Amino acid sequence: MPDSRIELPTSWPQLSLPYGPGRNFITAHTLARCAIFSTQAWSRLSPRPRYSERTQLATTETGGITVFQTAGEQLDQGDADVFYELLRRVFIEDGNTSQEHHLRFNRGEFLQALGRARGGTTGERLDASLNRLYEARFEFDVPGLYKGKSSLILSIYSRAANSVQQFDYDVLLDVTLARLFHKNQWTLLRRCERNKLSDPLAKGIHAYYSTHATPFDLKAETLRRIMGRETMQPSKWRVVLRTALEAVQKETGWTRCTLEYLDKTRTWMVAVEKGVTAKTSSKATSQKVVAPVVNGRAEEQYDDI
Repeated sequence: MPDSRIELPTSWPQLSLPYGPGRNFITAHTLARCAIFSTQAWSRLSPRPRYSERTQLATTETGGITVFQTAGEQLDQGDADVFYELLRRVFIEDGNTSQEHHLRFNRGEFLQALGRARGGTTGERLDASLNRLYEARFEFDVPGLYKGKSSLILSIYSRAANSVQQFDYDVLLDVTLARLFHKNQWTLLRRCERNKLSDPLAKGIHAYYSTHATPFDLKAETLRRIMGRETMQPSKWRVVLRTALEAVQKETGWTRCTLEYLDKTRTWMVAVEKGVTAKTSSKATSQKVVAPVVNGRAEEQYDDI
């Protein structure tokens, strides 16, 4: 039975970021360590799945949190970019001081923040992502605390044609999401690295390992489920996984991103190590390279460079 003495948060957590997040994304560990945001690329030949019944999503290292999707379409890494940017704005606009926070923005400005070109198709993609984030419904089982139902976005208002409203969008996020994400379970995703990763799988791997100060070896099969690639043949999975790991290592400078076969256990393992060989600009040559885990073991200045 949940402990009635546990106090649920009444605001978004205060993150230890003396220099602010800059342009970097903000996410919670649970979102990056769960199959909420698939790394699949959907098309007419491979339509996006829709959830019509309660389905458990693969998770790992989420503090025991179990996640189910109950409605809506499968989300992807493009949707993740949109939601991570919304979360970033909650914190830079001091939304963490209130239970509700309305994010008001214009389409062109938001697309520019995401590094996307302005135009009809990119605007349509943004609308589609916002709609999917609103329509997707989830259940979260937090051990010893509560079981809750939630969506990632509570409401969306769009400016009508010929409207005198100043902003194209008014998006509402609610503090109930913070109940899932303890203050020690937030991470900055370095934007200058993620933006260079065109492969959705590389983006998902980058987000997952960015939440770890010191990654440990992980079974390739476990990572396949977290990345939403359960339907892919194991041999094909290993090919695309190796390519994605190489791309992540190239753009992050992490000292090791490998896929290895262990004869003793007959298991394919993913090994990622972070060191001090990451590429730096002249602006930050003395910066210590660490995992951008805020309010956790690796609490460091982590500006976008």
